[in-house]
Amino acid sequence: MMRKVGAIRHTIHRGSAIAARSWMIALVCICTLSWHLSMVHAADKTIQHVVGTVTAIDHKRLVVQTFKGSTVSIKLTKQVRFKNKTDPQSNRPPVVGDRVIVEAVRDKKTLTATIVHYSPMSQLQESRE
Repeated sequence: MMRKVGAIRHTIHRGSAIAARSWMIALVCICTLSWHLSMVHAADKTIQHVVGTVTAIDHKRLVVQTFKGSTVSIKLTKQVRFKNKTDPQSNRPPVVGDRVIVEAVRDKKTLTATIVHYSPMSQLQESRE
């Protein structure tokens, strides 16, 4: 009788071990697939940062001259958020001469801003005087 009980326990334990391995394999497959899909999506749209000074701005685009001297044109949409360093409550866009850090998404050849962090140069100059 004891032998049968031990054999039944062994069979149950072995069955749960097989089930645990199956779940582990399934979990690894799901994680690998989700990582691969995120990489495919990331290949289509990549996040970039542009740092420099605003040289032109209107409601459709922002032009930034980087500190290395190149000029970058960035598309603006209604979804873009403007974050003023000196006035966190403000949602006004920067003006020509302000220093910016632009978080943008590159989709093929278009660079579209998502967040524009900036420091107004007029307020910095007033504080220095």
